[in-house]
Amino acid sequence: MRIAFLGPAASFSHEAALRVFPNEELVPVDVIQNVFTHVSNTIVDAGIIPLENSTEGSVTSTLDSLADTKLMICAELLLDIRQCFLSNEKDKSTIKRIYSHPQGFAQCRKWVEMNFSTAELVETSSTAKAAERASKESASAAIASETASVKFSIALLEKNINDISSNKTRFVVLMQRGAAKTYVGMNKGTKPKTSILFAVKDKPGSLFEAIKAFKEFGVNMGKIESRPSKRNPWEYVFFVDIDGMVGEGKIDSALLELNNHCEFVKILGSYYRVE
Repeated sequence: MRIAFLGPAASFSHEAALRVFPNEELVPVDVIQNVFTHVSNTIVDAGIIPLENSTEGSVTSTLDSLADTKLMICAELLLDIRQCFLSNEKDKSTIKRIYSHPQGFAQCRKWVEMNFSTAELVETSSTAKAAERASKESASAAIASETASVKFSIALLEKNINDISSNKTRFVVLMQRGAAKTYVGMNKGTKPKTSILFAVKDKPGSLFEAIKAFKEFGVNMGKIESRPSKRNPWEYVFFVDIDGMVGEGKIDSALLELNNHCEFVKILGSYYRVE
């Protein structure tokens, strides 16, 4: 199999891909949207993308891409994220700019303010790309992984600088519909979950009536989040995670009732967690 991930090598997405697909060919791409494109166009068999971080919340570019795709989520992985401060400058006072992915900066906001309040913060497409750039420039540093330090020969000055020690990112695996069903059937695991997307009808109480279906059928709703629909101003779609799999009686009943109160319901996938 060929697996697309947000590269380059030594990114956290690369670490996640290695965890889920240790024996497969891994293909780096430059932006999250291109993971979707590669899988959709069968350039690769699957893709792995960051969905949300325990400190900073959802990756909005991933949510927006999920809203538009026909691909299915077929697995998830929780990866411990340990951000590190990397630089080849021996004297920290000479560091004038810091590179990182926006999530990297957000997860280390307090540390950066305390230690480098005047430094220029430059966003990159991944933490690995940040380490690569900083390794080639003077007066520069990066917030990235320990793996990136080794990969790009840039010194590790400080470990675990994220503001919250229990920092984790949730990654999901994407495949085309038929392949996703086969993968899930062959890789049954723990924490069964179904992710859905829906839009409610424009009338008072519509959201309440819609999600009430989960309570009526005893289905636990683990997450709900709204995003602009991109169709009309102030119109939203809702992303929801529920415990259980499509095919279970109470799940199917709840989704059927949910559909009665929505303009549309889209199942993004039923899947298990990779341990």
